[in-house]
Amino acid sequence: MRLRINAMHRALIRLRAFGASARQVRLAAIACVMVAHASSASAQTTVLVRVDQSTIWKHDFRTPAAVVRAGSILTVVGQRKDWYEVVVPGFDGLKGETGFIFKPFVSDATEPVSLPARGGPPSAVARARPARPRQLGFAGFGQFGYTRFAAQNSFQAITGTGGGAVVGGGAEVRIGSFFLGGSIDRYTQTGQRVLVIDREVFGLGVPDTISLVPITALAGWRFDHGNATPYVGGGIGTVLFKEESLAADPGENLQTRFTSYHAIAGVEFRNGWVATAFEVEYSRIPDSIGVGGASAAFQESNLGGVVGRIKILVGR
Repeated sequence: MRLRINAMHRALIRLRAFGASARQVRLAAIACVMVAHASSASAQTTVLVRVDQSTIWKHDFRTPAAVVRAGSILTVVGQRKDWYEVVVPGFDGLKGETGFIFKPFVSDATEPVSLPARGGPPSAVARARPARPRQLGFAGFGQFGYTRFAAQNSFQAITGTGGGAVVGGGAEVRIGSFFLGGSIDRYTQTGQRVLVIDREVFGLGVPDTISLVPITALAGWRFDHGNATPYVGGGIGTVLFKEESLAADPGENLQTRFTSYHAIAGVEFRNGWVATAFEVEYSRIPDSIGVGGASAAFQESNLGGVVGRIKILVGR
């Protein structure tokens, strides 16, 4: 820009030297200023793509609007921190729309760019992709699954099975790849009171209902891969435990709570605002049973276990 102004100044001096009138010199000066302003405005509103296969992201920064080659000229209509808002090239259905491109991938449209050889391997710079801005999201979910208790023998003796169905729900907040959430589940199974002698079980014919309500707080990390997102996490919670029988004395019924520890791993498949996740959770609730009854006879003290579940999430 400075070189253009100097050249225009020299041209005006030559006009004056050749005897041009003052009016002619003024007109020439105005024309030079207009040309310089137009050149400056053009330089400020267009950029040159320097990295081949650069992505222009839509306004949600989740969906690509276009992928452009090095050497493409883009019109800038705004900017946001490390991003230029540009007009998306006129592909079908996208003409006139705008998107965001990472600033380091473009430069002033007057600077030269070296195009990659056709069919050649992409450079390390071309392979790089800007990190997406940190997103804040929220999702609520319902879940159901099957649990297999660590104290299988005790549950098998009382309820006839070492596990059972669990249902529940919860919510989580997502900050980029980090998530923080909470959930509540319920397990209920009715069997009978038993007597265990030398690991042999004798049913007493007295109905006995066991209820577990785990309340859990979890934190973890999501590995975003488009529509399929694996994740891992861990947390702590409390379990409300109740064992009661309508035919027993009130003093024989038990209602208490225990601290629980959890680890989870799963994968989430997203379709817009709705997602389905398949998850495995391991929980440990140490020293919660084993004082008396069937659990003491089988020397089982951990009320935790493994849960396989399906989650239906709504949100982002």
